[in-house]
Amino acid sequence: MYSSILKRIDWLSTQCDATALAGRKVGLEKESLRVGESGKISQLDHPSVLGSALCHTAITTDFSESLLEMVTPPCDSSSSALDYLHGIHQFVASQLPVGEMLWNTSMPCIVNGEKSIRIGEYGSAHSASMKHAYRRGLGLRYGRMMQAIAGIHYNFSMPDAFWYRWAELYNLDTSDITALRTVGYFHMTRGWMRVAWVVPYLFGASPAVCETFLGEAAEDSDLGRLNNSTRYARYGTSLRMGNIGYRYREDSGVDLSVCHQSYKGYLTDLHAHVTTEHPAYAEQGVLDKRGKHQQLNANRLQIENEFYSSIRPKQVPDGDEMPLIALRERGIRYLELRSVDINPFEPTGLTAEQLAFLEVMMVFTALMDPTPQGASAVTRAKHNVETVAHRGREPGLQLQTADGPVTLKEWGMHLVESLEPIAQWIDQHHGTDVYTASVAAQRQRFMSSDYTTSADVLDQVHSSGSFFRFAMDQSSRHHHALTDSDMDTELCESLMLGAAESMRKQRQLEAETRGEFSDYLASRFAQLQTDMSSPLMHAVHQLEVQLYKLKSSDSHG
Repeated sequence: MYSSILKRIDWLSTQCDATALAGRKVGLEKESLRVGESGKISQLDHPSVLGSALCHTAITTDFSESLLEMVTPPCDSSSSALDYLHGIHQFVASQLPVGEMLWNTSMPCIVNGEKSIRIGEYGSAHSASMKHAYRRGLGLRYGRMMQAIAGIHYNFSMPDAFWYRWAELYNLDTSDITALRTVGYFHMTRGWMRVAWVVPYLFGASPAVCETFLGEAAEDSDLGRLNNSTRYARYGTSLRMGNIGYRYREDSGVDLSVCHQSYKGYLTDLHAHVTTEHPAYAEQGVLDKRGKHQQLNANRLQIENEFYSSIRPKQVPDGDEMPLIALRERGIRYLELRSVDINPFEPTGLTAEQLAFLEVMMVFTALMDPTPQGASAVTRAKHNVETVAHRGREPGLQLQTADGPVTLKEWGMHLVESLEPIAQWIDQHHGTDVYTASVAAQRQRFMSSDYTTSADVLDQVHSSGSFFRFAMDQSSRHHHALTDSDMDTELCESLMLGAAESMRKQRQLEAETRGEFSDYLASRFAQLQTDMSSPLMHAVHQLEVQLYKLKSSDSHG
């Protein structure tokens, strides 16, 4: 399947030295629910000892007050990122209220209805009110239950040295590194979508769920029943990535697809979604009966972050700059992979082997054939992910490609053969065998689904008697392991100082807050009263014309 890419891999391994990847960065964001001794979602406030959820750079909350998010800085290696994440886990575990621990699976613990999931509170500053109102909007539109699902985001960036060498492969102009970097990352985004099913197959760890999560929908679910408390997919890998996980409501009547033919087309479609009112949301009302914002606006998407995708191009906003404007003006800075389940067998939710494999995959997607990603390709990619999420370990399972159906096993083995020389090249320049070993481990999983994480999880769920019992035991074991082990003193002190500084910053923001919240929102969204044209967009499109042989006038696909 990948005969053409092998030539580029050969070029990589023979013409590029270690400098091509020196300076790459890896960052991790891990979500975990705080739960009490009974295994129910904590109803307590975010612990003040952990700092301000609004301002702390390493410890914050996602949707709910109890959904902690632990964030590493961009690190020089996957191992450094994993070590940092482990240190945050140790610090957090040691500071939680007595009786609380982190729930170390993607699917939530016992849920006593939507109201048991408290929406995150961030203070009285306008930026804090915006975060809270956005989350109220998510709950209003999709329900709070879906927002209780946890996952891991894997952030990855290449050094500019790589992009200069990459341009040689495709005979691209290198005079504008920002445009070149953006085209390269968007090329990786499209490539990753084609093979996105690989992550839930290999690393999916949510084939079962507590029945309380399904609520009234439990009776209509096609999931198997282990007992009165546990539902599961016999061949499932990642229900989190399936039709009970992150998704838009089918009855909302809004098309949230985006163009992947060109970068400007991608931004233009997102811009339309965040600036076009949707009647169903307008009918619900932007304000509640008390006159408080229950959503930021009535648009198809409140803000860009509401767009769900397994991988997203990212740029760091400058202050209150809207993310779309940052992407338009400064292009793509890194990629955020969002499809990694929490591995319940690991205290931090993932392994060094997983991270090494994801890194090899990132390089692979940069070397894939330069083929535009039309609507049919996007549809196939989504179909494959959902199919694997629910039936990934089914014997003989077939997936869709542009050339017709192919078995998951056959596709996976072709992929491994292409990844092996990339892994060998990375290992060669780092004096390790970590990357080669990580690819070899996945070969075994493609040969037999019995070796996948989801298969191990389902075996343990059956042995434990329920999803709850399995997850509770694993979480408790990890909590004690984290609190009983020696902590990185320097990192612990840094996190404590960060907590104190974050509280000071929140107080300062609140003291400086002036005017009405509605005026603040109007000012923020006024940034979007423009189109997605810019000098950078023109430079990016010229490179896309070279790379994908697009018509020079085709900026939207």
